[in-house]
Amino acid sequence: MVIGLLGLGTIGSGIYEHLQKRGDIKVKKILELKRHPGFEDLETSDFNEILNDPEIDTVIELIGGLEPAHTFTVQAMKAGKNVVTANKLMLSHHMEELLTLAKDMGVQYRYDASVGGSIPFLYNIARHRTADTLTELSGIVNGTTNLILDIMQTDGRDFDDVLKQAQAEGYAEANPAADIDGIDAQCKLIIGSAVAYQQYVRPEDVTTEGIRHISGRDIIYFKQKGWVCRLMVQSQVVGQGVITAYVEPTLVKETDMEAAVRLNNNTISVTGEYFGLHTFQGQGAGKDPTAFAVELGLRDILDGITPRFNPIPEGYAQVDNSKAGHRYYLRTDAAVEVPVETLDKGVYITKPMSVKAMHELAKTLREKDPELFFAGIRE
Repeated sequence: MVIGLLGLGTIGSGIYEHLQKRGDIKVKKILELKRHPGFEDLETSDFNEILNDPEIDTVIELIGGLEPAHTFTVQAMKAGKNVVTANKLMLSHHMEELLTLAKDMGVQYRYDASVGGSIPFLYNIARHRTADTLTELSGIVNGTTNLILDIMQTDGRDFDDVLKQAQAEGYAEANPAADIDGIDAQCKLIIGSAVAYQQYVRPEDVTTEGIRHISGRDIIYFKQKGWVCRLMVQSQVVGQGVITAYVEPTLVKETDMEAAVRLNNNTISVTGEYFGLHTFQGQGAGKDPTAFAVELGLRDILDGITPRFNPIPEGYAQVDNSKAGHRYYLRTDAAVEVPVETLDKGVYITKPMSVKAMHELAKTLREKDPELFFAGIRE
């Protein structure tokens, strides 16, 4: 196998190091604008050098973002090259196009590494689906926000302070919006739900709330109630072709499994009609865990293993978040009418309400209180 590697950042350098220890996978060219000492003979700034090289049969896409990752991926598959990726943002926005193209071109598009890092989640839920009907996905899929929430609640530190630490230690980007606003988690839920339910999910249909506005004051109330806050994803089949799908801070009991997921680890659960509940845990991000998942995709291609992601999804799921609901913790300076319990001035527990209604209410209230924070309460 001869590789064209797109990107030599954290994950790209990790997979390069992994492959240097093997003898059957060769990296011939690396697309990278920034030059790295020791890679002069491999690096190029021209994707055409990879695209037009007949020896390169597989492209590893690790540049991230929507473009030019999308264009390069399409061009590579049209040129008859397999593609392995960890790019959850691009995949979640172009999933139907890319999976259909891979099928039409007779190439493999392996995206196991896009959800869960080293956790073999997508592969296994695709395998589970062949023998059962999957009905629900849930869990913690973003290690950065879990790290921030865990430290805040363990050490009693403020959000801004912990975020700066996470950035300094390489767990959070200089612009942390994708993590703390829930976008990274949203992308992973879209991909996981499509694999589980065999229907694509539109990003704009997935209701999403992050942890940007959580405060030390909120943590005090959580501890008083015996709650632990985690940013969680949730999707569930609620009818023929109808699912719920949302991302939001969630308050779980101190004795619940998710409360014990520490630092930057992930946990993802899937429910089937026959097998019940299966849970996968491990490192959901980082250089070596993600590089490991990328290499697994390469190994499957090299060994001729047909991806269990076939058959590809058909059509789009209808997302109806009015069919999911629970009580909410709400902290806001704006006037509200829905709470049934007041914890303090401006701090409330709402009556049970739908996910759709709560997120719409928060959007309205933020016109007067941009710092509003809310979290679902899992009973």
